[in-house]
Amino acid sequence: MTNNENYQIGLTTKALIPVNDPIHRTKVLDEAGEYVLSKTCKQLLEEACIRELSTFNGSIAAVRKMFPYKQLTPLVINRSQAIIAFPTSSPNDYSCAWIFASHVHTSHTLASVDPTSMLIHFKDGTCIPVKLSYYSLEKKLARAAVIRNYCLESSLVFA
Repeated sequence: MTNNENYQIGLTTKALIPVNDPIHRTKVLDEAGEYVLSKTCKQLLEEACIRELSTFNGSIAAVRKMFPYKQLTPLVINRSQAIIAFPTSSPNDYSCAWIFASHVHTSHTLASVDPTSMLIHFKDGTCIPVKLSYYSLEKKLARAAVIRNYCLESSLVFA
């Protein structure tokens, strides 16, 4: 794991995981490797939204206006590239991780360890444990897929 304070969320970002450390506050899983940053997950997401001329709250509000997702709403970070992340818990919770849906390959339950835990497998073969039930994870992935399809279809219409 390396420290990369200039890291920017993009197509290769797989997950943002909060870290309980006085210096490093986020662990970034990326196709290129793992990074630790002093910024929080929410700060990184806000910066990514601003680069796309939006805000974290503005993106959430827009998704809620277009879709009936009032809680744990997926975040559209980049509409033209359909970069969408979903929270594992309330974004206000310190332990909230953000998963980038396009990288998720499959998942399976860790019921023998904890019935509310899942192991998310990414397309590159890596995996991470998350505190979610199977139903909750499937629901989050389905919501992200609906929004991704909307982004991709609307970019074809306006191209």
